[in-house]
Amino acid sequence: MKSFIVAVVFLLAIPLCVHAQIQPPPVDDGAANRGEQLFSTTCAQCHGTDARGTANGPDLLRALPVLHDRVQQLHGAELAPLLEKQPNHAFHLTQDQVADLSQFLTRAVNRILRSGGYYNQPSDLLSGDAKAGEAYFNGAGGCTKCHSVTGDLAGIGGKYPPATLQQKIVFPQTGFGFGGRGRGGAAAESRTRSEVTVTLPNGSSFKGDLVRIDDFDVTLQDLTGAYKTFARTRGTKVDVTDPYAAHVALLDKYTDADIHNLTAYLETLK
Repeated sequence: MKSFIVAVVFLLAIPLCVHAQIQPPPVDDGAANRGEQLFSTTCAQCHGTDARGTANGPDLLRALPVLHDRVQQLHGAELAPLLEKQPNHAFHLTQDQVADLSQFLTRAVNRILRSGGYYNQPSDLLSGDAKAGEAYFNGAGGCTKCHSVTGDLAGIGGKYPPATLQQKIVFPQTGFGFGGRGRGGAAAESRTRSEVTVTLPNGSSFKGDLVRIDDFDVTLQDLTGAYKTFARTRGTKVDVTDPYAAHVALLDKYTDADIHNLTAYLETLK
């Protein structure tokens, strides 16, 4: 098994947000227990009993709205409207139920952050060779095709701690990945979803952020925030553009040494 897997397991210890937290957000176990029971009856069929997703629904423990809700301790304030908009949700939750669900998901995310009591700062993140990382960045990694150390990555080592830098390399889909060199910082950070264009047999075309896709349907969110679902019938064309395709392509290529070397190199860009 490739050494990349070792790196992925290690990276589970890394906080899932830019503002890395040493201590986890507090959880009301009573509310979390109620939320767990609610989740098992309304959500588990699609998102899995552990909330890590199935073929019918995405991994909620890596979903940006869930992570934001957890870090900001919003108790479901932003989850409620999202739940209401989802086209496949045939149920209505009260404000208290959403708050309980939020507590359950917060506890679930807390539990996947390991190392000791789950919350110790990851160590040895800068054990790599910065020179080797620079060579990989400019060569085999192909990073210069999308990034520039004098453009979008200028000063990156001074903006983020090593844990976040490493998170950005391997899991940019969580919402904090690097943007392309031609984009400003804020715009780059917002590119968290793939874009999809659906063209119907009659020629009508719809474009937006990809929410969900399988062999039968595709769901997108357009610029107005509206969700649209289309059946993938004969003659319907679906084109998906993944802003992180280059990162995904590297998943089975780079090693744990490559990742640590890249982290060490990026940390020098101050």
